[in-house]
Amino acid sequence: MGTPEQEPLGKVSGRVLLVDDNGALRRVFGRALARAGYTVVEVSNGAEAMTLVPEGELDVVVSDVRMPDMNGVELLMAIHERDADLPVLLMSGDPDLDTAMKAVKFGAFEYLAKPVPLSGLETSVARAMELRRSRVQAKEALEARSGARRMAAQTVVPAESYTGALLGGKYRVGSLIGSGGMGAVYEAEREDLGRMKVAVKVMQSIARGREDLFARFRREAETVAAIDHPNIVRVLDFQSRSGEPPFIVMERLHGAPLGVAIASQGQFSVQRTAFVASQVLSALSAAHTANIVHRDLKPDNVFLTSVSGVLDIVKLLDFGVAKMLGVARDAKLTQTGTVMGTPAYMSPEQARGAEADPRSDLYAVGCLMYEALTGRPPFTGDNYNAIVFAVQQSSPAPIIGRRPGLDPAFVAVVEKAMAREVWARFQRADEMAAALSPWVAPRSSPLLNSSPAALAPTVDRTPVAKSKRRRRRSQ
Repeated sequence: MGTPEQEPLGKVSGRVLLVDDNGALRRVFGRALARAGYTVVEVSNGAEAMTLVPEGELDVVVSDVRMPDMNGVELLMAIHERDADLPVLLMSGDPDLDTAMKAVKFGAFEYLAKPVPLSGLETSVARAMELRRSRVQAKEALEARSGARRMAAQTVVPAESYTGALLGGKYRVGSLIGSGGMGAVYEAEREDLGRMKVAVKVMQSIARGREDLFARFRREAETVAAIDHPNIVRVLDFQSRSGEPPFIVMERLHGAPLGVAIASQGQFSVQRTAFVASQVLSALSAAHTANIVHRDLKPDNVFLTSVSGVLDIVKLLDFGVAKMLGVARDAKLTQTGTVMGTPAYMSPEQARGAEADPRSDLYAVGCLMYEALTGRPPFTGDNYNAIVFAVQQSSPAPIIGRRPGLDPAFVAVVEKAMAREVWARFQRADEMAAALSPWVAPRSSPLLNSSPAALAPTVDRTPVAKSKRRRRRSQ
């Protein structure tokens, strides 16, 4: 590695990694950038460069394209897998269109043809440095806001606590699980049925005075109860008695939301992503058949639990903003032009305030898969409006750029689901599920010796299937 020169006073420094197997040329570029006020680290190959990327202290990478062990495009892809926001400038003494197209595809900041004038290199590095700083500032601001929102969500305390109360004459309320603006969810036991463990969602007092919010709360219970699908959380009861808050009783789940799993475990494999998505699609197929559009699919609403040793069994949550297609009362609850859903996962038509249909849910499934594969949501922004605007006007960064090496056929399925135009997407949930089927592979607990495929839930739980099984047993 070369020794960086003294930084001139008055210069705003940044750290540049210079990668070139030509030592003489590397030293010339290094001295020029050092004189311009940058701290320069010089290495001769891509492998050595990658040892510096995890440090997170680089601002810009300048690399030659033609190197013996790892060429510049391969280095670009490897760097962006670890730090997608790090600007990379590529230089080539023998530029060609194919390499230039690949450089652009995988997110190179610039593609420069040698001989590169020193003044031109300094200008390009300055622009890249400015981009890096703006990205870091935006990311810090977004994380600060997100952190504040998470802290606020974690510290939301219901105006009244129902721990210890007996609701509906039989549900003994236990500890608070979580709370939001609409309802607070508690552990509970059904005292008249062997102390069966359940979850109780109590409507917040601040929402009870609004007829539309009460109607939405009741509709959530009715909607979920009507679908009755193994990948949708089961609603067991709904009560609204005088002198008590309205509440929904649901099955008690153990596990974690998809967002927590991604944050704690990192990027999902293709097979794991396909397995989770196929179950979400199965739940949506049942909902869409019942003329119900979820409209708010996001990582927090996809709960991962385990059944008989099979991991990542999906339970779809929160149908609070679901819409019944063609039902007049829903038109009163949600007027056209109202944006419903979580911005990073809503479809472009939802972001415009237009009507959502089943294909809007399929777009959201694509967004979930994008985040599972890359570890990042498809769209980010400093605030709600910025994200909504991005969803309407732009496309997410290519998956292959954020995670090179994935099966292109699988990536194509995700990209089709996230097509901006509804006609270009999958038109039905079962159609998308069929496209994913070659990659679906359940995961079993390491404590279980049985094969995962043998343990995957395959029983049709529809009323028709149940009646057929009863008839077969009686014969």
